[in-house]
Amino acid sequence: MIQRIIQRIKRNIRNKKFRDFKNQLHPTCNFGDHVDIQASIFSEEARVAHHGSIRSSLVGRFTSIGRYTKITHSEIGSFCSISWDATINAVTHPYNHLTVSAFPYVPHMGHFVNERKQTHQKVVIGHDVWIGANAVIMPGIKIGHGAIIGASAVVTKDVPPYAIVVGVPAKIIKYRFEPKIIERLLEIKWWDLDKKVIKDNISLFQGEFTEDNLKKLESLRNNAI
Repeated sequence: MIQRIIQRIKRNIRNKKFRDFKNQLHPTCNFGDHVDIQASIFSEEARVAHHGSIRSSLVGRFTSIGRYTKITHSEIGSFCSISWDATINAVTHPYNHLTVSAFPYVPHMGHFVNERKQTHQKVVIGHDVWIGANAVIMPGIKIGHGAIIGASAVVTKDVPPYAIVVGVPAKIIKYRFEPKIIERLLEIKWWDLDKKVIKDNISLFQGEFTEDNLKKLESLRNNAI
């Protein structure tokens, strides 16, 4: 009990510090040590492990971000699982300029300029997406709901819903479910269900997914509308 109170106090102190960096944080969020969060929005029970860095991004509810993962200018859905050492929106250097160095637009690179002038292409990641360790998501990429990005994959193209991609550059190797099932899941949008509804029906999320589970999910969704 005492340990839980101490953890809560530490979390409140840490969250207050993060709010000073123009963040909007749900009070149930959980952050590890040495986390860098700036100009970002975190929803219910989102988590970031130690040494994670999230800047100018939106993170959906119950999404977990692993240690040393770096994210910038991204929109991430709910119930996502992002592993350690991933890079989301890996900022590139313009290769069609005279130089690939950052000194023409980044002040601290030699102080050639007084103001940072750098454009960013937003990365959009859907709900229930799993991103493996050391994966790299390039700027402007869109990843569909339910997709899986394999460990160490480099994603240079948009990923369809429920696709599994691996490799450098990442390519689709299969889909998690048959097309008709994917279509029904995208209509259900189970990630929008209330936490209590999900908790009361947790068995639907445990074990192999079946047609019977799908029908029950459809019934839950219809009752929630």
